[in-house]
Amino acid sequence: MDIPALTNRELEVLRLMAEGKNNKQISTNLSIAESTVRFHISHILNKLEASDRTQAVITAIKQGVVNL
Repeated sequence: MDIPALTNRELEVLRLMAEGKNNKQISTNLSIAESTVRFHISHILNKLEASDRTQAVITAIKQGVVNL
């Protein structure tokens, strides 16, 4: 599966998700609202065809988008 292009901000959110951060921690880290984090996560899940955060992170790791 080819991963559709993620925006730079989506990649930042995805990397923080891979570190195990929750929405509040991501919002604090990136200085954005939690609602904006949820918006980005929704787009990430759609683009990666993932049903949840864990599946999205696993897919990104397998595709080399995120490194732990």
